[in-house]
Amino acid sequence: MKDVANDPRPPLVLTRPDQEEWDDTTDVLVVGFGGAGACAAIEAKEAGADVLAIDRFAGGGATAYSGGIIYAGGTPFQKEAGFDDDADEMFAYLSKEVGDIVRPETLRRYCDESAGNLEWLMRHGVPYAADTYLEKTIYPPDGKFLYYSGNEKVPEFAARAKPAPRGHRPVGTGMTGHVYFKALATAAQALGVRLRQHEKVVRLITDARGHVIGVETARIPERHRPAHQRLYSKVVPMLPFKAVTAERAGAKARELEARVAEIRRIRARNGVILSTGGFAFNLDMLGRHRPFFASNYRALMRLGSMGCDGSGIALGQSVGGATDRMDSIYAARNIAPPSALLDGVLVNRHGKRFINEESYSGYLGLAIADQPEGSAWVILTGRSFRQAIRQALFGGWLFFKFYGVPALLNFVMGGTRRARSMEALAAKCGIDSVGLQETVAELNAHVAAAEDDPLGKSAEHHRKLEDRSYYAINMSIPNIYAFTYLFTLGGLRVDEETGGVTKDDGTVISGLYAAGRAALGLCSNGYISGMSIGDGMFSGRRAGRHAAQGESTLKRERISA
Repeated sequence: MKDVANDPRPPLVLTRPDQEEWDDTTDVLVVGFGGAGACAAIEAKEAGADVLAIDRFAGGGATAYSGGIIYAGGTPFQKEAGFDDDADEMFAYLSKEVGDIVRPETLRRYCDESAGNLEWLMRHGVPYAADTYLEKTIYPPDGKFLYYSGNEKVPEFAARAKPAPRGHRPVGTGMTGHVYFKALATAAQALGVRLRQHEKVVRLITDARGHVIGVETARIPERHRPAHQRLYSKVVPMLPFKAVTAERAGAKARELEARVAEIRRIRARNGVILSTGGFAFNLDMLGRHRPFFASNYRALMRLGSMGCDGSGIALGQSVGGATDRMDSIYAARNIAPPSALLDGVLVNRHGKRFINEESYSGYLGLAIADQPEGSAWVILTGRSFRQAIRQALFGGWLFFKFYGVPALLNFVMGGTRRARSMEALAAKCGIDSVGLQETVAELNAHVAAAEDDPLGKSAEHHRKLEDRSYYAINMSIPNIYAFTYLFTLGGLRVDEETGGVTKDDGTVISGLYAAGRAALGLCSNGYISGMSIGDGMFSGRRAGRHAAQGESTLKRERISA
């Protein structure tokens, strides 16, 4: 399927590459220096290759803005916290989460190597700790660095594998993706990885047989780099209501690049690794695969950097690389915290529940988007609503900052409705009254009979909806005050042993690799916190290791030459 972003130029084919003039030469060229790119660069360098990394901006990408969570099992931090976990339990759980997006042996390898990979990260300076947070949350508060980052405690998953907290957060304050990336960037520099900043790859270079042997870049001169970086800095994913600002800044950055950039050519003797992120900041591409979200982009908080524009995916496509699961996204909608909101029920316009309210936020967001008009409401009692307000206000400063403020903003500005009866509440929200009353009656009957919730919600929040007043909290996707977090999960197909980019027929494109969100990976079927960073590390190391070895055909050609 043709889906080329930003109209990258067709590959440059050189029949006599050794007789061409190159501005730089390296063994392994890493395109995109974020989390996956840094891991790829370190692995390739430690394998003995000369490594050059290129970034369109200053480096960091989506990883530096992220929470930095990595999903791992059987780690010393779990043991220190009192949890007996291992790769078998992790594999049993992830087999249900990941599905068939990768072969079982690939997922098994990720699980078996996860504890060792965490130790590898620690050796390169990423700090972790065993302080555990056990309540439901999308991200642990400061001082807590191990938590349940997915659906581990949801009954249908807990029946498959013993629950354990596997989300490992780097030690630091706030969103600690910057801690993760800084440590890896420092390690890469110490090893001798070279970095070229403010340089965008605009096309791939191949030889006459289609082997990828280098890239052509558009390099921003030194005097224009501060302005270029200022535009980049306008895209801060965790700041709300900045969607239009981000689009304008992206357009200005592209205009600056087109106006002042200098063309360069770089030779890659062994291979080129594409680690440029996803395409959340390419509305044309997002619109082709997820038009509902693209049309509601003003209500989204796109988790990525300006560089997450699909350009790396498009480069792979330009030489015949195949893509898959391009419609797969992480679209998160938080109900809790505040946890009192979980006492209510999430319903659509028909008044019907459609998912366990305690499900992972990424499941909730996608489930809401699948409802008519992407509309959903949490229906709860006045008592639970008042408790939610107290939790938002008095959970501590950091809780208030990260969870309380967003919740309260939605309560006040998002269209919250109040009524003394379900019938009146339904009318105010545009919900089918009969459907809502049937849903509440069924719920109350289950609670009265001491029966489990049909959708699996825990007994702690499986409560009757009976009170003097009722509230409806707007959780609809178009509601800009409910905050939908989004990034893309599909990408270039790769060989699962090497990370080499493949064509539609499964053949590997010689000399070209992909990692992180530019590639199809472990979380491309569905995401839980820690799997994107984890997959970036896993796929980045894989690509770096094999690119350092070089394609055997290219090795023979170099020897014969």
